[in-house]
Amino acid sequence: MDVTVIGAIELGRETSKMIKAIRGIKYDKFRVFNLQWRIGIFALIIEIFNFIGTFPLLIILPVLKPKIVYISIPYIETLPTAYLVARLIDAKIVIDVRDPLEYWPSWTKGFTRKFFGFLTLLDYILMRKSDLVLAVTPGLIRLLAQQGIVAHLVMNGADTQIFRPYPRSEVRRKLGLNDDAIVLVFSGRLGGYYDAIPLLHGIARLSNALKKKVVLLLVGGFGDASYASKFVRIAKELHLSSNIKVLQPILDARTLAEVLSAANAGVVTHVTSELYDPAIPVKFYEYLACGLPVIALSRRGSELWRLIEKWGVGFACEQHDLDCITRALEKIFDESTMESIRANVLRVRLLIDRRRAAEKLYSLLRELLEPKRDA
Repeated sequence: MDVTVIGAIELGRETSKMIKAIRGIKYDKFRVFNLQWRIGIFALIIEIFNFIGTFPLLIILPVLKPKIVYISIPYIETLPTAYLVARLIDAKIVIDVRDPLEYWPSWTKGFTRKFFGFLTLLDYILMRKSDLVLAVTPGLIRLLAQQGIVAHLVMNGADTQIFRPYPRSEVRRKLGLNDDAIVLVFSGRLGGYYDAIPLLHGIARLSNALKKKVVLLLVGGFGDASYASKFVRIAKELHLSSNIKVLQPILDARTLAEVLSAANAGVVTHVTSELYDPAIPVKFYEYLACGLPVIALSRRGSELWRLIEKWGVGFACEQHDLDCITRALEKIFDESTMESIRANVLRVRLLIDRRRAAEKLYSLLRELLEPKRDA
């Protein structure tokens, strides 16, 4: 099965980097070309530009003549153009939903929100007319069902051959971390809806004997300058600056997996809005694949909360519940509790292997291409 990915290029000032990004990669039967145009700013004019930026699909898809046009959503601008061309070239339309569509209007206001709202409504209409809809969590399945859309569950996960436990002491030595430290790792950029400040307050409430052992390892730093300033200020006020270690974003998957393996637990921060309840960040699966219990700041009843409780792989607390956060942090120092949780984590590694999801997806796509038989 030949696969061509038509990705989006973020327009910027460095022309050479843009050209390099456009070329993408070629590997055997898998090719990536970044030929759509996109600007990552929330504004009406920008969003109209992003929608127009999908128009290269009007040329590319008729040239490639694929049997299947596979559209991945979190971004909602691509679907109308891709759907139109797919119908014109008689290709099957598969839509892969990874986040709630309502995510985008929630971040905007005024005419920009109305435009996003229009695109969201249009996308739902087109989904109902597509050949196959996929979703990565049961919560998204239920959300789509409310819109009259039947979706198949193909769970997200991690590449468990790369994301696996690596020797902790060896990695800690490279990072300059003590063997007796209790390391909490967050993978990604803090800021926006990723807020770890409640975790700082939880750490500050620990006894001095426990507190001095805690290291909050931030892999990726900050994506928001104002949030970074606030985070640093609060860390200083709580006398926790020496407990924080920040690393640059790590793009190589194996290197990231090795760094994660240095930790005692992985941190997932979430927002309090119910819009995000059906979603599960990929970092959750990557932590588990590396053998890490999870501390999640999430809404009670969210998909993330449900999975943590069902699998017994960590602790879930609402962001405002500092008592819960502090208790969870204290339990990380209890080796018998952590040993039991780590055993559960190792048991679910098979469930989160991306190869299982890939096999299910491949089966669904093959079934979609098979000729219909008369009853």
